[in-house]
Amino acid sequence: MKNSIITAALILSTAFINAQESYTLKMSVKVEGLPPEYAAYGEQDITTCVKGDKVKTEVSSMMFSSITYFDGKTYTMLSDAMGNKTGYSATKEEIDAANKDKKTDKPKIEYTSEKKTVSGYECTKAIITTLDKEKKENKTIVWITDKIKANPNMSGRTGSMDFGDLKGQPLEMEINTSRQGTEMKVKMTTTEILTTGLDDSVFKPNTDGYILSSYSEWTEKMKSMGGGK
Repeated sequence: MKNSIITAALILSTAFINAQESYTLKMSVKVEGLPPEYAAYGEQDITTCVKGDKVKTEVSSMMFSSITYFDGKTYTMLSDAMGNKTGYSATKEEIDAANKDKKTDKPKIEYTSEKKTVSGYECTKAIITTLDKEKKENKTIVWITDKIKANPNMSGRTGSMDFGDLKGQPLEMEINTSRQGTEMKVKMTTTEILTTGLDDSVFKPNTDGYILSSYSEWTEKMKSMGGGK
């Protein structure tokens, strides 16, 4: 269950990018429907920093934290679960090759006429329908803006959700999901958007104290712990 909750958070930790050189988004995540013993995982914060092709995404909660870096060629993911510091480093090509057999049909996207403002940006409601491995439909409600473009290097990789050909960047999402027989609702909301400059040092991984493995070893470990698909 614990690793499934972490996976749910990573699904939402999709990187953002737009025409500006530097960009930071702060988001909050709330998970409803958790058993009492996992309540500490129910609230998480996500901060995503972007500068050109460089991306850094931090996920934090009371029980775990993770940082994912992308420098345009290589991903580095660092996870700290109650002092157990692990991670991996892999090129985009390595991750694509490892997941080539897991690709599914493109999501079905329905755009609506509903509008609302999220963090100062006018957003349009869209509904994304995907099929899981049992061919069961899963629907995700997203509120998107066309003023921010999603980074295609992150979508569908390293645990993030594949938005297919979605026209716009989600600033708010709501996902109903089932993990190990537990029905959960995951909601992400962007709380702040900053356009201040970022130094290149922000995107340099600090792996001190972490045990790194290959991407394939990492995914196999997550599967064995109940966090893989």
